[in-house]
Amino acid sequence: MPTNRRQQIQRLILPVIAGGCLIFAISAVIKPGRTRADPPATPPTAAYASTVAGLGTVEPQSELIAVAAEMPGVIRSVLVQPGDRVAQGQPLFRLDARAAEAAVATAEAEAVSAQAAARQAEVALADARQRMSLFESVDDARALSSDELERSRFAVRRAEAAVAQARAVAQAARAQTRARAVDLERLTVAAPISGRIFRVDVRPGEYAPSGSTAQPLIAMGDDSRMHVRAEFDEADAARLRPGRPAYGTLRGQAESRIPLTLVRIEPQVVEKRALSGGSERVDTRVVEAIFSFDPIANPSYLGQRMDVFVEAAPSQTQAPTPTINRATAPAEASR
Repeated sequence: MPTNRRQQIQRLILPVIAGGCLIFAISAVIKPGRTRADPPATPPTAAYASTVAGLGTVEPQSELIAVAAEMPGVIRSVLVQPGDRVAQGQPLFRLDARAAEAAVATAEAEAVSAQAAARQAEVALADARQRMSLFESVDDARALSSDELERSRFAVRRAEAAVAQARAVAQAARAQTRARAVDLERLTVAAPISGRIFRVDVRPGEYAPSGSTAQPLIAMGDDSRMHVRAEFDEADAARLRPGRPAYGTLRGQAESRIPLTLVRIEPQVVEKRALSGGSERVDTRVVEAIFSFDPIANPSYLGQRMDVFVEAAPSQTQAPTPTINRATAPAEASR
């Protein structure tokens, strides 16, 4: 009896194991459909037979101007926002001016007081001169002592000195008033050039330090023409010449070629800053070239990367081929 039961169990186990193996095989063969990844963007290709290629960054033709406050203070009002176009001298933001306004009022009052003191000294001088003239006009020597005449002359000289001092004080007071007015004017930060506002990093109530900061308070520039600052390996510097055709392609827009015009080639070789990948060498030295393009026909963003291609100038490093004088060659060979 036990033997029959064991045989029945074995007959049940074998089909179960076989069925499990079949299910596993089917699941291994039949895989769920995978989502096909989008192909990467088409890389840019050079259009010239001999090309010098570089990587550049879009910037305004004036370069990016970091607007800073000349004097420290608390910001009271911000008058622009990113994208605004401003004229040269147009206010961008204002600092708290209450203390400066009080200083101007005090300086103006001191200037008025100094001017009044100068006029008073001038009146005293006129009186002293009149008294001296009266004494000098006396014909009878017995009516006036020589000591009184000398004292009148000394009084005139003292009055003249007092007038000079009072006028100097009044002039200093006026200069102080102008200085306080300039300080008040400097609390309004204005646009240094006409252009476009690219970044605003100030808000009312914040404290604005004077001078340059790690993050500019306002970044602006002249974008009537846009520039691209491209870096080329120093080994290609000799092949980079003015007047050669050039174009650029923005990242992700390899099919759209932007005509470029060379503005200048920087005279200094610098360390490479624009890296195109994490595995790229960082100790490479490059030559920077500035190109311009029309921002209306070719819209772009400030700081956008652009691949730049320039038709290379013919290499001048090849040694000249020596010429053989055929008339003298046989004679030299016979020697």
